[in-house]
Amino acid sequence: MFNKIQEVTFKKDYEEVGFEIRHLSDFFNTVLVEQRKQPHRVKFYAILFITEGKGEHLIDFKKYPYQEKDIIFIGKDQVHAWQNIDAVNGFVLFFTGDFLHQNQIQFKDLSYSYPYNSLIYKPILSLQEGKQYDTFHALVKYLYQEYHSPNSHEQQEILQCLLRTFILKTKSQSQFKHKSLDIPSSDKALFIQFQKILDEKLAVSRNAKDYCEWLNISYQKLNKICKTFTKKSIKGFIDETLILKTKKELSNRGITISEVAYQFGFDEVTNFTKYFKKHTNLSPKVFRNTVF
Repeated sequence: MFNKIQEVTFKKDYEEVGFEIRHLSDFFNTVLVEQRKQPHRVKFYAILFITEGKGEHLIDFKKYPYQEKDIIFIGKDQVHAWQNIDAVNGFVLFFTGDFLHQNQIQFKDLSYSYPYNSLIYKPILSLQEGKQYDTFHALVKYLYQEYHSPNSHEQQEILQCLLRTFILKTKSQSQFKHKSLDIPSSDKALFIQFQKILDEKLAVSRNAKDYCEWLNISYQKLNKICKTFTKKSIKGFIDETLILKTKKELSNRGITISEVAYQFGFDEVTNFTKYFKKHTNLSPKVFRNTVF
């Protein structure tokens, strides 16, 4: 029997609200260790607020160490898993994109925005001792209290406002991943536009010149912007994006390697195998076996 990477959707009982917050102790008691450690893809957004302990979290096949007073952001469609948990406690927040940006244009396209655009922002924010941590802790506890209070007509809007406040507050404490604070906003907007069109057309072309043409921009300009945000050339970033997407699909043993190859525009499986091995030093089959 094939193993299949689990896709975790929002609980039906909470879909109407689009939000849930739990103590991590409660979450750990209701989700089996094997399920937590197994890489799985979430179809919603999550925030982990760590108040005690330390550990490692796998996000899109990279391990991130964390400790108390850290905030971890997990985006929609990212593959993640809990690893090496050591007396961890705190809160976990789950929410849909619709819940956060309803009537708020600022939170539209959340996967390309703060804090879930992982190419621009780090997935972990470390808080300092004292007032900074106390402020966030109070916000999270207030969210928990409001969520578990008796329902009222205003409850959903209150939760939305509190969550937006929490995220905006974290944004005021963080910096660009590459700490290039003088990057023009127009360059950031263009890079995000590149990300979007790459997600849309990756199976159509891996040619850097095609993306320059679609974006109506010179190769030199796009290449400079790409290096600013990713430290890679256009071609290097295209390859990195494609490899990550194929890794996610290969993690699903319900899909054959041939299907993955054709899905991303490879005419022959052998060509896909060569391409994947060139960039990972592993064949698709060997990589697939390392996931489980």
